[in-house]
Amino acid sequence: MTDRQVFLPQTKTRRGYSFYRKLFFLYLLNLIDWLCTEALLSTGRFFEANPIMSPVLKGFFPTLLIKGLLPLALVVTCALIYRASGIIYNRFADFLLNAGIIIYSLVNLWHILNFLLLFRTF
Repeated sequence: MTDRQVFLPQTKTRRGYSFYRKLFFLYLLNLIDWLCTEALLSTGRFFEANPIMSPVLKGFFPTLLIKGLLPLALVVTCALIYRASGIIYNRFADFLLNAGIIIYSLVNLWHILNFLLLFRTF
């Protein structure tokens, strides 16, 4: 064993999906949220519940910027920083990604329930 191997901290074996897959999945859930929101708003029977996003959703280009391009830039930046740092596993980053995935999953589940409600009224 070399001195370098002795002083390296032992890392736990990582279980589950990688950091990059979770980032991609979070961005995918964001896009699904955007598309479902647009579809529900176009029916005229629903409104945006988030008062911050309500004025943004009035135009296509602000919506594209806020819901599409800005999150993509953040995901790419996070991936590049994570890769450059050389960290194999970060518990806090993993917690934040899991929390974001759970929250976006619940939002998308709410969209599905709203679609069921919409189709039930026809």
